[in-house]
Amino acid sequence: MKTRCLWLVISLFIVSGAFAQEAPITIQAGRLIDGVGNVQEDVTITVTGSRITGVSVGASDNAATYNLSELTLMPGLIDTHVHLTAHFDADGRNHSDPDETPTQAILFAAENAYATLMAGFTTVQSLGSPRDRDLREAIARGTLPGPRVLTALRAVNASTGSASEIRAFVRQLAADGADVVKVFASASIREGGGLVMTEEQLQAVCGEAQAVGLRTVVHAYGTDGLTATIEAGCGGIEHGNRYDDTVIELMADRGIYLDPHVGSLWANYFEHKDHFIGRGNYTEEGFALMEEARITGYEAFKRTLAHGGVKIVYGTDAVAGAHGRNAEELIYRVLDGGQEPMDAIISATSRAAESLKLGDQIGRVQIGYEADLVAIAGDPLTDITAVRNVRFVMKGGVVYKHLEP
Repeated sequence: MKTRCLWLVISLFIVSGAFAQEAPITIQAGRLIDGVGNVQEDVTITVTGSRITGVSVGASDNAATYNLSELTLMPGLIDTHVHLTAHFDADGRNHSDPDETPTQAILFAAENAYATLMAGFTTVQSLGSPRDRDLREAIARGTLPGPRVLTALRAVNASTGSASEIRAFVRQLAADGADVVKVFASASIREGGGLVMTEEQLQAVCGEAQAVGLRTVVHAYGTDGLTATIEAGCGGIEHGNRYDDTVIELMADRGIYLDPHVGSLWANYFEHKDHFIGRGNYTEEGFALMEEARITGYEAFKRTLAHGGVKIVYGTDAVAGAHGRNAEELIYRVLDGGQEPMDAIISATSRAAESLKLGDQIGRVQIGYEADLVAIAGDPLTDITAVRNVRFVMKGGVVYKHLEP
């Protein structure tokens, strides 16, 4: 049924020509959170083609194309760490079916992309799978509904080889169309999370990525893992989780983007434990280590917030079971982590866009930016759980969701 509904939506978009219209449209919003810390009431947004061409306070003299006067409008949300191809097999277990066809695999990814878009996320970074490239291109053509996709295609790890082999691997990633280089500096948290790449390997991957114009994001845990990663010249940390105050100072000094995963990742694993347990390193011991990581992660997150100088961005590490629930991490960060709601929203909009080197295109409700707009019922600044109630989604000037208030 899920697949049938997805393809019904896709066919409707194809038939109706789901592309940005050149005739200007107007959106009346009751409240605007612009992505950079400002709030305005009764705002009219004008969209022409795929871009925002007007932002004005007060109701328009003419009837708005979309009346969202009872809703809060924000930039489309950005998730900087997802795995769009991750899914449960027909038996309900975490994917490991050797007989799954490429067609079945890409359909699961398309379903995940659609669910993510409907949750208000108009851009994601998938870290990643080679299949992400075809999904990225199909969505970019405008005939498949989904968020804007950036992908790592394949990851670099300790077994990728020597420094020269790693440099060649990075050059091939660039040639294959990767948007970013994903690096596993540390082992899985279910295996202890220790540093597994050498200084030489890390310098090779991050140096070569910079040389070919690609960003790096690094799976790293602990003071040793983060320090080695940062000293090697890498640009972004995924997870982090346990580290001392010297690392916080180092991240702030070097302008490192930190993408911690404090709540929703662990909650998803434990909610779906029966679906994961027994596959790979998803063992009882692994789950115990994840519970430890959840506790230490909150402690590190709170110390990092208190420092105030680290560029914290928004990612969920969405795997099977989490797609379409990407906004839950906002709730965990605010209610359990103590992050201010406005800062959490900025981390998922303009700051996330900057980390993707798209800060001049997305992440803000501002003239000249892509018309990526999301409206929710309620005020997330006073009740962060409002982010669950998405009523309107526009990406690049195309409306993909519009539910009457």
